[in-house]
Amino acid sequence: MDPGLRDLAELLSEHFSSFGVELSILHGEKGPDSGFDAVAVLSRGNNSQHYALVLTAAMTATRITQLRQRVIGAPILVVGKRITERSATILRDQRIQYIDSLGNAYVQFGDVYIDVRGRRPDAQSSERRPVLLTHRITDESNLQLTHNLFSPRRSQVVFALLAWPQLATMKIREIARASGVSIGQAHDTLNLLEDTGFLPRNRPLSPHAASEILRPWAMEYPRGLRKKLTAARFYTDEPATFRPLHSRQEFFLSGESATGIDIQRPTALTVYIEHFEPKLAFANKWRKDPEQAPNVTVLQKFWTTPQIEHLDKEDRRRNGPHNAPWPLVYADLLATNDPRLSEVAETWREHCAGSKDL
Repeated sequence: MDPGLRDLAELLSEHFSSFGVELSILHGEKGPDSGFDAVAVLSRGNNSQHYALVLTAAMTATRITQLRQRVIGAPILVVGKRITERSATILRDQRIQYIDSLGNAYVQFGDVYIDVRGRRPDAQSSERRPVLLTHRITDESNLQLTHNLFSPRRSQVVFALLAWPQLATMKIREIARASGVSIGQAHDTLNLLEDTGFLPRNRPLSPHAASEILRPWAMEYPRGLRKKLTAARFYTDEPATFRPLHSRQEFFLSGESATGIDIQRPTALTVYIEHFEPKLAFANKWRKDPEQAPNVTVLQKFWTTPQIEHLDKEDRRRNGPHNAPWPLVYADLLATNDPRLSEVAETWREHCAGSKDL
């Protein structure tokens, strides 16, 4: 192993420490002609993961293909002085995790999901602001040089662009209205999306950009925006049934409650409404039961469907008459942390997005 790269790997432990994650490198556990340099262990609390550690000065598409062919049976962690944005995209597409000396990282294990992009050498630092796409762990970190793209208000704007990609070509006032945020908050989020290369000015969110941003947005949703939107939680014996207070009450079903989800017997009810009234619980026979885990989640509706040509027909195809917009259904399915529903979520994504790439 090159001494300089060995020193680099040791220094990267500081980046992991800022995320609350410990890096240990177990030298000497490398197998002959194994294709990797050492065994690394990432740990946080009760979660840990062993990796085949690959140290590299440059990462090319050919090198990535070789890694897939030679390293079998363990997740790969690529460490380099700098992982270029092009290489980072290929690595994420291949589900290969990485971190570089600038702190750009894509790491996922246990309850940890880290996705940091846009950090560049000082000479180019003014060109693009670094962004922490998501840092999904249970305590807060001190990341003063990053901007969280998925803070609750920004998450609302990202959601709206995922749900209605053409919205990005409309006036900022319309984007803010659809997202349920102020014009200033919408403008700030659009600038951050442009700075990080996800959204060219006055153009729709591309399928590739949407595929890059959808899952980290959905992974952050439960502890960010969803937590803020939750109005009440109850237990019910009838999770497949929802009774509005009156025929004019708007409601939007999500998660396994949504129409079109391939689940015959839903075990939980997720519904978005404008305002929660306690008598809704009485009408639906919901109750607080200390001996039962809540299986009803009532959330506040925050979005307004934009006026876009041909949108009504497209929304009916994706959403049904009472479904929440499809990215919310996807995120609410993933929020259960149920492997069965995670598979359902991916099927739903492919159905609604019309492509496996999104």
